[in-house]
Amino acid sequence: MRRLPFLSNSARRGLLLLEWIVILAVIGAFVYSWQKPKEDDSRKEDFPVSSVTKKQTAASRSDNYAVAEEKVETFPFDPNTADSTTLLRLGLAPWQVRAIYRYRAKHGRYHTPEEFKRLPGMTYELWERLGPQVRIARQFQYIDESEKRPSFPKTTTSASLPSEKPAVTEQTDSVKEPSRKFRTVTLVDINKADTTELMRIPGIGSYRSNRIVEYRRKLGGYLNVDQVMEACELPDEILQWVMVSAETPVRKLNVNQLSLQRLMSHPYITFYQARAIVEYRKAHGNIKGVEDLKGLEGFTPQKIEKLQPYLEY
Repeated sequence: MRRLPFLSNSARRGLLLLEWIVILAVIGAFVYSWQKPKEDDSRKEDFPVSSVTKKQTAASRSDNYAVAEEKVETFPFDPNTADSTTLLRLGLAPWQVRAIYRYRAKHGRYHTPEEFKRLPGMTYELWERLGPQVRIARQFQYIDESEKRPSFPKTTTSASLPSEKPAVTEQTDSVKEPSRKFRTVTLVDINKADTTELMRIPGIGSYRSNRIVEYRRKLGGYLNVDQVMEACELPDEILQWVMVSAETPVRKLNVNQLSLQRLMSHPYITFYQARAIVEYRKAHGNIKGVEDLKGLEGFTPQKIEKLQPYLEY
């Protein structure tokens, strides 16, 4: 350092000390910046990360909001024998699988694809995919009236008895007489008619007549003719052949006395609604009227209006 004549000795020593401090600070900053990357590299060596882990980490960062797609399969199945794994593979929700198991326990079996079509949550899109795949085993199907009745073998002596032929024909006609269809529009009371009378309506066979009578029993009686369309798939022309007599009372359900199984056996009461009624009775006592039902699960104003004529308290 060149001496400055106008500075005293003490001032020159102080300036020299300041210069050394600046030089040491610059050297220290350089050494620190050079040493830090090495320390980071050593830490990375202490904890090596495999290429697979790096890929997984990168994937997890890029797919934070990705939703895994469920694989849905389409194949023939029988809703009466398919297990839960098979039903889930078909794309049905777990709660729909539980509904199928409840239906089996309550009604026995699905007899037609149309019954499976009424599965809760069934959409047009889902039915278009699964409907053609439904296979109902023969032992679960209803016997169709169109099936031929077993014929009795003819005896060898029938040819020698020509006088018996008209009698056989007359007997056959008498058997078919009750099942003949109405030729003109005839009103049939669906609350009183049996299966034989219902089968005389064009478009109604043994299966549909049995379904109408069985649905009437579960329902407690029809209130209007539109309800007959709920029993099974029926053409709209059927409505012009049926009527509901005004003096026929319906059978009512006492919501304060019946068990959960008996309540849910009614077509208008689901398992969850029946459970809500039973739990309300345990917690609060008897149900006094419609106002108590409005606060229960699943009892919307439309449901209550439809169910009200069948309830008593």
